[in-house]
Amino acid sequence: MADIAAAFAQHEITPKIIENAPKQKLHLCWDGIQVEPGMTMQVRNLKNAPRWALPGADPESIYTVLMIDPDNLSRKNPSVAEWLHWLVCNIPASNIIDGINGGQHQMAYGSPAPGPRTDLHRYVILMWEHQGRRISVPKPSSRAKFNVKQFIEKNKLGDPIAGNFFLAQHEG
Repeated sequence: MADIAAAFAQHEITPKIIENAPKQKLHLCWDGIQVEPGMTMQVRNLKNAPRWALPGADPESIYTVLMIDPDNLSRKNPSVAEWLHWLVCNIPASNIIDGINGGQHQMAYGSPAPGPRTDLHRYVILMWEHQGRRISVPKPSSRAKFNVKQFIEKNKLGDPIAGNFFLAQHEG
């Protein structure tokens, strides 16, 4: 497995989007395809939310997962970035261990749909552990202009414990 910190830095996810890379890779599977950090995915395989797994999840903890596109409208013109594709808070550890998509869905999964001629977009999926405490997150009023750094600070989440990302572009 590629070094997750090196992959996050190479694709300019750290320190621009988050300060520090996650310690471990979040295992993500879309349509039977295992995601490796930085791989290119076909948009047609991303219609439904992925299955995930986090080996060694603490059975006493609570987790939060989000997915953003920091390149919306495009990497050269990220005018509505960060685009929030998905936000699930207060996921019980049992759901993480069993790979069940549970928790409080504060923003329903929105499948990637990069616009024509906007080149590759990065899609970043991050997971935090907040042991013994639930976080109170209002439903965002918009997917546009989400800010992961502010979200981390406001909810005192610290660095993500796991993460992954892939690239995708418009399929004409």
